Amino acid sequence: MKRTGSRVGAVLVAGLLAGGCTGGDGNWTGTVTDSAGVAIVQNPEAGMWPAEGGPTVADELTIGKEGDPNYQFAMIAGVDVASDGTIFALDMQGRHVKVFDATGTWLRSLGGPGSGPGELSQMAMGLMVTAGDTVLVPDIMQQRLNRYLPDGTPVGELSMPMAAGVAVRWAERPDGMLIQESRVMQLPGMEAVEPRLHLLRRQAGGELVDTLLTFPITQSFEFSTEGGQLSASIRLFESEPVWALAGDGSVLFAMNSDYSISVYSPEGQLERIIRRAWVKKPVTEADRQGFLTMMKELWSNAGVPAQAMDMLMQSVSFADFYPAFTNLMGGPDGSLWVQRVQTAADLGEGVEFNPQDMGSPVWDVFDREGRYLGVVTLPDRFTPGRLVEDKLYGIWRDDLDVQYVKVLRITMPAE
Repeated sequence: MKRTGSRVGAVLVAGLLAGGCTGGDGNWTGTVTDSAGVAIVQNPEAGMWPAEGGPTVADELTIGKEGDPNYQFAMIAGVDVASDGTIFALDMQGRHVKVFDATGTWLRSLGGPGSGPGELSQMAMGLMVTAGDTVLVPDIMQQRLNRYLPDGTPVGELSMPMAAGVAVRWAERPDGMLIQESRVMQLPGMEAVEPRLHLLRRQAGGELVDTLLTFPITQSFEFSTEGGQLSASIRLFESEPVWALAGDGSVLFAMNSDYSISVYSPEGQLERIIRRAWVKKPVTEADRQGFLTMMKELWSNAGVPAQAMDMLMQSVSFADFYPAFTNLMGGPDGSLWVQRVQTAADLGEGVEFNPQDMGSPVWDVFDREGRYLGVVTLPDRFTPGRLVEDKLYGIWRDDLDVQYVKVLRITMPAE
């Protein structure tokens, strides 16, 4: 069907953006155009907030301490919170979920190593506390979704066959429905497939409803079984899909090779594209060597044999440039937060660059209509997990790479 009235649509969209938006001082100098009913929001480099006028971030709670195993984490792979403030943290390496009250006092652990009911493998990745405070833990290796009551009692599981797509990431909408990323990729022994990403809608208990959105994607990791030999090809910094949910349940999606973020309604309709000028950062030879050293150390610690290590190292290649950003998050008051990239050059001479810290502590903030407001700075080495009102729950690493659960209080500027 032919669309009409684009110019009128552009005027209406511009009018909405000019008034009734979150934050800012009204001096926005970007542009809005209408493309077949989709608002294209082009932002300038400068934000609307005055200097030092962004959100304030306060350290509310840190969970973790030496000497007591109930407060120690080997590898946190998910953090969420129940309706009464109880905090759940999945320890991927420990293969259990630690449970704390709202003050950070340990209550119990649920799950445990094994393949029996409610037990977890070392590929248990992700944690959600859904309606009725049911706890869900996806387990990729065991190809199932484990369900628990808040007291740790297993209450069944759902089969999630990997052949249908790898369950990479989950998020919960305000209405309680779950959005699950299912990534279809070429796996050993499977027929050739086109790499793609499905965002699936699931009920609060994990039952599949339908496919909300599907996107074609590049494949940074490829496997081959030519000549009966399993080999892999790994290309770092290739364009990757990044997505998150906004506060109203809208889907934020981007391929991070460019600073362009698409906003879809909770029903999957494209409504807005948010763009901002940015400068590409080249991947230097020093950066490549740093990442290779880190990967070699990780594989060595995982017990990869020397011969296989050499093959893996030879399989790694790099894109010419860093991505435009590393992560997206739906922020308070309907805002959009975009995590900047941090490179060795950004840190300056004499500062050791840890490739795990490619995500900068600096995040760009846009209002609910896509206008660029300015920046917010989170703690170094902090990975956001779940935002509940003004509290941001996530994972923090100290200078020695020891992990903790951290809760931050976010206060947005007055409108």
